[in-house]
Amino acid sequence: MNAIEVKNLKKYYNKGKVKAVDGVSFEVPEGSRFGFLGPNGAGKTTTIRCLLGFLNVDAGDITILGQKVNPIKDVEIRNRIGYLPGELGIYKEMSATQLIRYFAKLYKIEIDWRFVDEVANRLKIEMERKMGNLSKGNKQKTGVLVALMGKFDLLIMDEPTSGLDPLNQSEFYRIVSERQKESNCTVFVCSHVLPEIEKFCDSVAIIKKGKIVEISDVRDLKAKNLKNIELIFETPKGLEAFTNFLASEVPEAIVKQSYHVELQFLVPPKQTRKVLHEISENDWDGAPIRDISITHSTLENIFMQYYKDSTTEGGEAA
Repeated sequence: MNAIEVKNLKKYYNKGKVKAVDGVSFEVPEGSRFGFLGPNGAGKTTTIRCLLGFLNVDAGDITILGQKVNPIKDVEIRNRIGYLPGELGIYKEMSATQLIRYFAKLYKIEIDWRFVDEVANRLKIEMERKMGNLSKGNKQKTGVLVALMGKFDLLIMDEPTSGLDPLNQSEFYRIVSERQKESNCTVFVCSHVLPEIEKFCDSVAIIKKGKIVEISDVRDLKAKNLKNIELIFETPKGLEAFTNFLASEVPEAIVKQSYHVELQFLVPPKQTRKVLHEISENDWDGAPIRDISITHSTLENIFMQYYKDSTTEGGEAA
């Protein structure tokens, strides 16, 4: 069974002029770790809010945990979903303990206090301090705790590590992994922090301007294997000559950095041999290459393919 199935989901704003989500379809297998990737404005948060019934959809079908739902009307399904929003709206006068008790009543669930205490200790959450007195990072840790407080079948987390320091980010993913192992829940993580998703998720969907442009196993996505090449030239003239070669002969190349005598760029596998041949055979305006470094692609480099020559589109709900 799939934990989530979305078919042709559409959500438009401004009388249809802004297509925040435009025909999105994807499936999230039960028990998987699914990454939903895209920059701000791509449609990530709008998709999540449609799934949870916070927004009316303009078109499309949604199935959650095997049940075809209208999320706005079928609110009982939310009792099986742990949710961490991208922007927390927390009652300032409540403590973390009070907040958990309050949400537990809304969810109609039993609180796993043993687990709550364990997570609070690991993330160093001050359970009795009022939310209004906490930093962004400490508020975020409280939001994580609320999303994990019950043994939910599905966890939906929107930018879950926002505001967390690197140590707490790592601890967060360890905690979620342990929770999933214990309960076999499905984890849906919405993010633009690509290295984290690369390490944590089984599969990913990439959304661009309200449309899905790729759904893939993380390993298959990385197999696209753009090569990251870094060159150091003897003179700026050499760099200029090579950059002109890339522009004219290898338009697929993505220049990441170009400064003085250093050049960093990405090339797809089919062009790698051609580029290496030119590097070895030419002296580049009498200014040969001093050093070269070639590394395999990361998810971030692959992601850049889909956003080359594009600009971030507004219209996503915050």
